[in-house]
Amino acid sequence: MKKIILLPFIFLIASALFSLDLSLDMFKNCKIIFDEGVSYAQVTRIEKMDNRSNFVRENMMAGAYFSVQTLGLPIVDFELDVSAYYPFYQAFNGMKQKTHNIINYAFDGFFGAQKTFKQFKYVYINCAVGMHYMYQLTDEYHMNYLGIGGELGFELPLLPRWTIVNRNYISYDNANLGSNKLIQKFDAAYNYHFDLGVRYTKRVPNEYPYIKIWPKDKPKKVRKSKKKKAVVEEMNPEASSEAPEKKSPVEPENEKID
Repeated sequence: MKKIILLPFIFLIASALFSLDLSLDMFKNCKIIFDEGVSYAQVTRIEKMDNRSNFVRENMMAGAYFSVQTLGLPIVDFELDVSAYYPFYQAFNGMKQKTHNIINYAFDGFFGAQKTFKQFKYVYINCAVGMHYMYQLTDEYHMNYLGIGGELGFELPLLPRWTIVNRNYISYDNANLGSNKLIQKFDAAYNYHFDLGVRYTKRVPNEYPYIKIWPKDKPKKVRKSKKKKAVVEEMNPEASSEAPEKKSPVEPENEKID
């Protein structure tokens, strides 16, 4: 399991090394964008049994997320997704369980190398691979999950500065971090969470939005002095015409005196 967890970490380091430029020119075009919205998560923990069916515990949670993403780096970009949840449903082997603690919560984080495909003008496809961590407070334990995950989502450019964002994460985690494994050890843990949010940005406007709220080429503002001059020329077109060039007086040649 430890070797599997180290694989995305090695991938992130390799991606960063390939993205480096000795002249550091890559940071000139790099931009950081943000998006936020609502999120849903489902966590499944499996405890294998020898003489009977396995113990399967499920939690469904709802909350909000916040995401930070780089844009403009060579080869790959990086994203950080942070979510906060409140569990509203839990089950054991398919049977709904009553929550004993009133305050249960969870925090989720994903950091990975991300790539955006813009072959389609009106739909952008995002995919990422990286590390996943989750902390969950249950009725019995403080759970810590660590593993590898992947992301697949899409973006819809609604307006020039507004974008609808969807992300879907799936991860395979180790739920035995800490001393909980001495009491109750889980053989596998799966996490799926779904994000739906919006992004507003001025620095990176959408090139092909569904709804255009301003023309593509904005008219340039005319200064007051030029505007006044244009009004005067319209009222007095003769005044704007160029005045004829005045000939310089010719000095008479000095007469020779005999």
